[in-house]
Amino acid sequence: MSLTDAPSRRIEVREVRPEELPWVRELAVRSVIHGIPGSRDIPATEVQRRARQAFGDLEDAFRTDPGFRILVAVDLDRPLGYLMLDLAHREASTGETQALIRDLAVEPAAWGSQAVHALVRQAARLAHQHGLRYLVGEVTAANRRPLVVAQRLGFVIERHQIAVQCGPEGLLPMPERPSEDHGASSLENCHE
Repeated sequence: MSLTDAPSRRIEVREVRPEELPWVRELAVRSVIHGIPGSRDIPATEVQRRARQAFGDLEDAFRTDPGFRILVAVDLDRPLGYLMLDLAHREASTGETQALIRDLAVEPAAWGSQAVHALVRQAARLAHQHGLRYLVGEVTAANRRPLVVAQRLGFVIERHQIAVQCGPEGLLPMPERPSEDHGASSLENCHE
């Protein structure tokens, strides 16, 4: 039985426990493929290899960076998903310090649950407690579902990233992802 079939329970959000960091890293590596833009032709295995390297120092960042937080959504002490939060991100155009959702992922069994909503609400509360007015994140353009969820939560679109491939004669059309690599979700991996 999946979480969405189970009777409604209260999902709680708390700070990650050190012993949960390997689970966070493993879920991050599994989920990273869902954030690859559809116009990039990099193999999913390469993206996951890079994610393993990037998340290799997760414990160090967790212990040493006071502006870095990891929130975990749990149901009966079973972890459902996480949100990595940067409380010291600077908005490039205004210089304002704001909270940045660096990564967000939910276990497939919890897709459709309220885990993402609970994580984002707690991240906003934590940002507010630190005197920050804004919580921001990034969503891959082709990944409509997390964008819809974010907008339902009250997020607005502030920017669009544009990309083009470069060649010897100048501009080239972007390649496309092989169909088997297309993923379904983060506010990259937000599955609701």
